[in-house]
Amino acid sequence: LHLHMIMWLCNSLSPQQIRERLIGKDSVFQEQLIAYLESVHKGEYLTGTQAEVTDMRHTSSLEIGHREFTEVLPESPPAHCAEKACDMCRAGETTESWWSYFKKVVDTIVNKCNIHSCHSNTWADGTLKKNANAKGCLDNKWKKCKVCFPRKIYKQSVIEEDTGHMNLKKLEAWINTFTPVISYIFRCNTDVTSLRSSTAIKAVLIYVTDYITKPGLKTHVIFDCIRSIFQRSREHPDDPLKSRTNRARKLMTQMVNVLGAKTELGSPMICTYLLGYPIIIQTKSLLLFTGSHLLRKLGITGSPSMTPWKRLR
Repeated sequence: LHLHMIMWLCNSLSPQQIRERLIGKDSVFQEQLIAYLESVHKGEYLTGTQAEVTDMRHTSSLEIGHREFTEVLPESPPAHCAEKACDMCRAGETTESWWSYFKKVVDTIVNKCNIHSCHSNTWADGTLKKNANAKGCLDNKWKKCKVCFPRKIYKQSVIEEDTGHMNLKKLEAWINTFTPVISYIFRCNTDVTSLRSSTAIKAVLIYVTDYITKPGLKTHVIFDCIRSIFQRSREHPDDPLKSRTNRARKLMTQMVNVLGAKTELGSPMICTYLLGYPIIIQTKSLLLFTGSHLLRKLGITGSPSMTPWKRLR
């Protein structure tokens, strides 16, 4: 189960307007835009390098009573102190402590969920691992990662003066870019990208639309999937003592699994089609959900004009 989501910012400038102001060398605008994007779009850990965070995560896992952050709900931040001039107030110390905890949680989740591996489905010699449906991101004639890992490193954000193109700061080559607050709340793999051109926006809209409508596979893709199943069955022959029926059933199951993965259909939906059930099965009425509900649940308060990140900070 995963989610595709596009967030539109109200009253924001269009990509063309942003490009014109970047090319126009508006230094104040450039600084503010970079500061905003770097606050919500991270390509590195909050507390150290990948090696340091990996060591920290391993040390934490050895502690008595340790529980994975991906298996527990997020803790709300401490309440804000209403008294601004109070010498006895300890709210500041509590807030600082919570932010240290927040950074540790985010880094641990990112280290566990966001690191890409080009060999997650194959062994070192290139053979497919058991129960893997495909060879992964390197399964192409160029033998290069389909999702462009490792990513290029940028020590600091750079704006190309001639084109207005931005290369945001990224210090880790093998992790997806993420938003700390989203990683803290969702506690799973996330990939957050800032769409800064009309071409990128159109591409994502088309991708999400195709993902929702699930267009049929092309004929050559279907036959390639079937061929890979038969090829794998020759390389790893089944038990000859099994009946033909059982072996045929196993081949059909493997084909359905591979074709389902290619069409990016979930197992429940495939079963629904095969069993002839209606597409929509609903036991409860839908409820309207807005961001303010989530913020109130987390105990985050503040002016409606402020972003959740600013309110937390």
